[in-house]
Amino acid sequence: MPWVVDGNNVAGGTAREATRRAVLALAHREKLKVVLFFDGAPPPGTPAVEHLGAVEVRYVPHADSAILALLQQGGRGWRLVSSDQALASKARSLGAEVVSVGEFWRKLEGWEATNKGEPRFSAGEEMDYRLGVTPLPQEPLRVRRKRRKSF
Repeated sequence: MPWVVDGNNVAGGTAREATRRAVLALAHREKLKVVLFFDGAPPPGTPAVEHLGAVEVRYVPHADSAILALLQQGGRGWRLVSSDQALASKARSLGAEVVSVGEFWRKLEGWEATNKGEPRFSAGEEMDYRLGVTPLPQEPLRVRRKRRKSF
């Protein structure tokens, strides 16, 4: 099920980079397609639309309108992350499931709690994910060989 995220609502208006990284981690770990919307201009040097693997980050003048426009194309099957009640109500009427911001953060915390010892989504993991690279194992793998029968 693809997700659409009301970025400024999730970020509390200030933590855009933390939200971006959390969405990348969620998409990577859950194998999800995610469209993340932020109100306003992108950071300097960043395009208005970023394609980061299965995550698309869009910087738009009004995120709520852009989210609803996306959902109007086919809201069934989408999951919206937002605690904006007006947006949530309209999204539900278009067939989307709504997840609160608190539920979104708890989902990530729950994943980290069940995977103790594993680091958070690091910069290296993010780059691998962006490039679609599967990292090499840290240690050499043992390859078992079949013995040939003697004739």
